[in-house]
Parts: sequence; C-alpha cells; structure tokens
Amino acid sequence: MERKSYTVAVDLGTSNVVVTVGSRNAEGALDVECVVSKPVEGVRAGKIENIELVSNAIREAVSEVEARLGLRISEAYAGLSGDFVRCARHTDHVFVLDPQNGVCQRDVEALFDRMRNVQAPDDETIMERVPQNYVVDDNQEVKNPVGSFGRKLSSTFNFILCLKTPMQRLDMALKRLGIRMAGVFSNALVTPEAVLTPEEKEEGVAVVDVGGGVTDVTVYYHNVVRYIACIPMGATAINRDIRTMGVPERLVESLKLRYGSAVAELAPEDKLVRVNGRTARDAKDILLRNLATVIEARATDIAEFVAQEIKDSGYADRLACGIVLTGGSARLKDLDELFRRVTRMDVRVALPEAGITAESKEHVADPAFSTAVGILLKGSQTGACAVVEMPASHRTAPQPQPQPAASSEAAAPRTEPSARQPLRTMPRPQPAPHPYHAPQSASHSVAAEPAPAETEPQQPRHDEEEPQQEPRRRRGGLGSLLQGALKKINESFGGPEDEDI
Repeated sequence: MERKSYTVAVDLGTSNVVVTVGSRNAEGALDVECVVSKPVEGVRAGKIENIELVSNAIREAVSEVEARLGLRISEAYAGLSGDFVRCARHTDHVFVLDPQNGVCQRDVEALFDRMRNVQAPDDETIMERVPQNYVVDDNQEVKNPVGSFGRKLSSTFNFILCLKTPMQRLDMALKRLGIRMAGVFSNALVTPEAVLTPEEKEEGVAVVDVGGGVTDVTVYYHNVVRYIACIPMGATAINRDIRTMGVPERLVESLKLRYGSAVAELAPEDKLVRVNGRTARDAKDILLRNLATVIEARATDIAEFVAQEIKDSGYADRLACGIVLTGGSARLKDLDELFRRVTRMDVRVALPEAGITAESKEHVADPAFSTAVGILLKGSQTGACAVVEMPASHRTAPQPQPQPAASSEAAAPRTEPSARQPLRTMPRPQPAPHPYHAPQSASHSVAAEPAPAETEPQQPRHDEEEPQQEPRRRRGGLGSLLQGALKKINESFGGPEDEDI
C-alpha cells in the first residue's frame, strides 16, 4: 500500500485554534483527512501574549488529530494575521539582454533576482513577493512580457511584511510541542485560495475574513493579489458590547449566533429571550431588537473599516464580483446584508470549497475553517510535512495495556512468597504450650526447646509440596512472637531448677 504524503496546517486565531491534516489524491485534489478546533486563550488581535496557554491549546488539538489518524506530527505549516502584517510596493527594472530578439525568460528571472535582493527593515521579515505587472519601455502593462520588444523591463511587486516578534513567538509555541514550523503564510493570502472561484479572481473581488480579533481584507484583480490589509477588530469587540447588557461571558457567543442579527430592523420587535444567570433570581429577559441594535453598531464599524480599505486599494470600481465574506463571524445572521448596505457592493458568504474533494467539503462546511484549508492548499504546493504514520497495532495498543500490567501485579504475590516461604512458615508448628503446662520439670523445659529446631528444616519442604496451605502463613508473624515469649518463659523456669540441681 502506497504511503500518503500528509500536509499539516495550524491556524491560530484569537479565540480558536484549528489543526487540519490533508493529502493529495491521484487527481491532485486535496483530501482533508481531519479537522479539529479548540478554544484558545492568550492571543490578542493575532499576537501571542501568553505562550503557555497557546501551547496547551495547540497541544490539545494536535493530540486529538494524532489519536484520530494514528499519526505522529513533527512538522506543520502555520498562518499569521494581525496589524503587524502589512503590504508594501516596490518597483524596479532591468535592461533587456538582446533588444532585437525581444524580452526572454532570462530577463524576467533577472528582474526577480533584483526583487529578491530587496531587504526588509530590521524588525520585519518578508513573507511573500507578489508581482503585480510588467511594463516594457514604460508602455502599457502586460501579463507576460516574454516576446515583447523593448530595451527596458520593469515591474512592481507587492511585498508582504511581518514583524519578527509575532512570528518568533508562534515558532516557539510549536517547538514546545516538538513541531517544526515548515513555513508560515499570511492568512490574507491563503484564505482566498479556499473560497474563491477562478472567475472571481479574474473579474475582481474582495475577500473579507472576519475573525475573532482581526478582519483580513484581500483584493484580487486579473488573477493577482493587488492589496491586503489587517483590521485589528473582530467578533470579540461585538462580544464585549453584548457583555454590557448583563449577559454572562460563557453565554455571549451562543446568544449572538442563535438569536442575534447584524441588522436591527430585521430583528423581531416584541420577542424576548431569557438569559439564565448564576441563580434563578439573576435570570433576565432581553429584547431581540435591543440585542440586534448592540450588534449592528459594532458590526457597522467593521464594515466601514473594510469599505475604507477597499477604497485605499485603488480597485473599488473594478471589483465586478463584489465582496466574499468568510471566517467564523460570517455565521452571524444578516451580516452579509449589513455589508451590502454599507459598501453598496454584492456580498456572498463563502465556505472552503475550492481545491478540495467532495467528501472533504462536508467535513469543513463552516466558514471558520476557510483559513485552515487555505494553509493546507498553500502548504501542499510547497511540500509535504514530516509525519510518521503509526501501524494499526500501535493505534490500538493503549487499550489492552492495563490488562498485562494488572496480571503481572496479581502474579507477583503468588510467586514472591514462595521465595520467602521459610521465613513466614517457621513458626507454624506450635509445640511450645507443653513447657508452659509443666514448668516444674526441667526435663520438660529442655525437651520443649529443641522442638522448633527439629521441625525447622522439614517445614519449608512440607510447605513447598503443599502450597494450598499458604493462607495460614499470614499468622506466622504472631506465632513467632508467641514462641519467642514462651521460650523466654521456659528459660526463666529452667534457670532456678538448674541452680537447685
């Protein structure tokens, strides 16, 4: 049987961590083998604040994946998102080697080499270099410059930059689990790969990933990433506002997703929902219209920030396919309608369906898994992860393990006493009462003393032949003490008689 090449993705968000494992099938589609989501603490707006809490959450998710698939994960791809990720443009040019024969592939590679030599600031690192366009002799831009005539080839690249500290902390969190970070991607770049169609990428679209603490915006046009932005605001801001209504923190998320709405006028005017408190007296009724009003206020802020980022990209008038909403907060009722009203663009909510098999679509039918699937798709193109596939016998071994241990412990008491048998069975014969009943005669006291000596060498052999009498040995300790006391009494009686004689 041919072994699979697995790809592992770790999507660390502000409120949840998602670990996914996938492999490419014969047709080249990605088969998502397993997906596990666990709540996480210690992350604020995409940045790790408490590495211990984060490591524990990742460990819990990874352990569950390993138990399900029978794998040992030692390498994984990860994603980052936050206001510490930014986009910067840089333009450069090279002179064509042979202008008479036009631009060749060597000229394009020389231009890429110049872009690779561009250095990031000291506190940042370059995550990705995305070519935007090619221009020959300052004329109109072209998609593929090879074959064009001219003397100068220039291009503009988008550099995706990230602060080093958040990346180093994520690497440390994975190393604590014995996992090497095979690569790290910007979530704004990988999420569109899981939710967009080729037509949307070509015609122009803005992908808005609304997460717990960060909202990512990615602008596509002519199949090229033109702009990315990370807004440090997400669902946690909405949850904080709901908390001001006296709702316990543990009930905020379920109340928002089950009864909330992002558009207040679409919520029922006279419908109430009872929120339980710590006691029956603490329970309170909340009007759904009031709940929607609180949600709409903060969701409108997020939508306005998104609209401003799309405008700053310079492609607001070219996005024929409008906005694609995804992320865990995209499950909020009427959020797409709110974005339509604020941005005046077409909006749809997308699930991770691009590039994966039909069976996998059922496993990840949740917009919260879009980024994790995007990391899988990007990672599988880069290379497989170091994963050890355990045999089936090893997967089931933990269940019967306690039985052999118990049987060995049960056998130990039966074998160990046989080795110590002479010590425990020596006092079993009790001829000592004879000298106690006739203390006046010295012959009785003298005859009583050798009695244990005569039986000592025979008793161990007798016990070895009759192991069924073993339960009586437990009384040997008391008999030994009694025999010693009687022996001293016999000696005390025998002493005066010897002196009289």
